[in-house]
Amino acid sequence: MGNKNSNLKSPIAALLVVLMVATSCLPSIKDRTTGYAGENPNSYTGPIIDMHIHAFDEQHPMFGMAHPPTLRKETFKGVRSANEQKEKTLAKFREHHIVKAIVTNGGSWYNDAPDIILIGDAETGIDVLKKQYNRGHLKAIAEMSPFYRGIVADDPSQLPYFKLAQELDIPLGFHIFPGGPNYGFHIMPQMLGGMRTYNANPLQLERALVAYPHVKLYIMHGGWPYVEDVKALMYAHPNVYVDIAVLNWILPQEEFNTYLKSLINAGFGDRIMYGSDQMVWPEVISIGIETVNNAAFLTLEQKENIFYDNAAEFLGLSEKEIMKHKSGNDP
Repeated sequence: MGNKNSNLKSPIAALLVVLMVATSCLPSIKDRTTGYAGENPNSYTGPIIDMHIHAFDEQHPMFGMAHPPTLRKETFKGVRSANEQKEKTLAKFREHHIVKAIVTNGGSWYNDAPDIILIGDAETGIDVLKKQYNRGHLKAIAEMSPFYRGIVADDPSQLPYFKLAQELDIPLGFHIFPGGPNYGFHIMPQMLGGMRTYNANPLQLERALVAYPHVKLYIMHGGWPYVEDVKALMYAHPNVYVDIAVLNWILPQEEFNTYLKSLINAGFGDRIMYGSDQMVWPEVISIGIETVNNAAFLTLEQKENIFYDNAAEFLGLSEKEIMKHKSGNDP
């Protein structure tokens, strides 16, 4: 979803305004609390890397927005300001030992947590991204979401971003499906533009992967429900990873388990990374962590891979930094 003041005039921002109005009429909002700490004896409690966070500017239309009921039949109250978003998200980082996070528009938070924040951007032009990188500010091209505008990954307008990510050797996070809330088309059909399920298949990434075979790509939201096609891409391209953001708080536990187990059974457990896609609902960070910990088929080692090790490998963290995180000596 958008992350710049300039985006307020975009179709995505307009969609969010309509959603905010629509959800304000919900009869009740459940105040969700998580049983993450202590209820599951097989819970992972080590360092976590969140591959998918958003920082918004003060004028962003999502502030105060209630999320409509998920497939779990839960909804969440939205924070009301940029400062509240930042403070509550950083509090979740401390609560759950999140030691690194890719934050779209993260420059506005960087000074508050410079050892944690990895700044991501993709809503600006190639030249601007190059300048950000040269200043040491850009650590990922993420999130890319042309899906909302009906544009697929191999469109000529998108390929330069893959090229730049490969040249700079930084991660590229590409958002396909699920996009927006469940049933979103029926909530605001006039605002969704080209967002269609037939436009969401992850196989659209293959032309870009062939053209730029060394790009460090991760599929945001894991490509659900196209899990067989995700496995095909991961089989063909060792540089393809997934994050499980949104899936871990919007899907019922058993459906999430089915998706996750399918990838692990296929041999891709070393390329699955935790993410939350926290926007204005900081509690989803806790829910996402709880969901992974509640996947009873996972061993603690597999949970550690998802929460930390796979992302540490993908991001190229040094052995010194990894040891610091795992020793508990990080900030």
